[in-house]
Amino acid sequence: MLLHLHSPKQNRILAALSAEDLQELLPCLSVVYLKVGGQLADSGQRLASAYFPIDSVISLFYSMKNGESAGVTVIGNEGMFSVSQVLGGVSMPYWATVEAAGHAFQVNADVLDEISRRMPALRDTLLLYAQASLTQIAQSAVCSKHHSLNQQLCQHLLLICDKSLSEDFRLTHETIASMLGARRESVTEAAGQLREQGLIDYNRGRIRVRDRVGLEQLCCECYGVVREEFTRLLGG
Repeated sequence: MLLHLHSPKQNRILAALSAEDLQELLPCLSVVYLKVGGQLADSGQRLASAYFPIDSVISLFYSMKNGESAGVTVIGNEGMFSVSQVLGGVSMPYWATVEAAGHAFQVNADVLDEISRRMPALRDTLLLYAQASLTQIAQSAVCSKHHSLNQQLCQHLLLICDKSLSEDFRLTHETIASMLGARRESVTEAAGQLREQGLIDYNRGRIRVRDRVGLEQLCCECYGVVREEFTRLLGG
């Protein structure tokens, strides 16, 4: 996929850069297609590349000793994977997989680290993104303890819509269950209720949001908190 078919403005971190800074970074970027289920990193692995999603969604999971996994956060066109490398973290104790297929800008991680050291605006933007991401992770923890599975499912679907720039995406109930830390049967039941209300449709691992406004009304306040924090810090 050629770079000129996609605009850096489709990613909020890249869109926040000045024209001069973006021109310096642009030659280092290439567009790649990320397939659903593709694993981008194992726990503790140092990445060779960093990704600025365009219309794809990357999910981070933590694997426990008993073999189960729990979702940590989702990353889309509002951010990048992995900001920890550029900010000095080198690696994370999580593994990353592609939850919704789509495109991303790819850049060599060492090159991005070097550029960010001499480009204060980029580093400042990445710090703001890291702050917004902490809000998303913290709010997810609050949501899982205080809100119903239906509300959590609504929030997750809305986040996928925002991050993938689409209301029609491939997403299985099993993947959602892993992300929300719920039983697949419970997710299927909750999704069935949303379908009965005319809010979504799903078939063969694909979900289509039919009534976004309805999902927002049914969702808890957590979605609005996260959306407003990203807008406050990164604009858009």
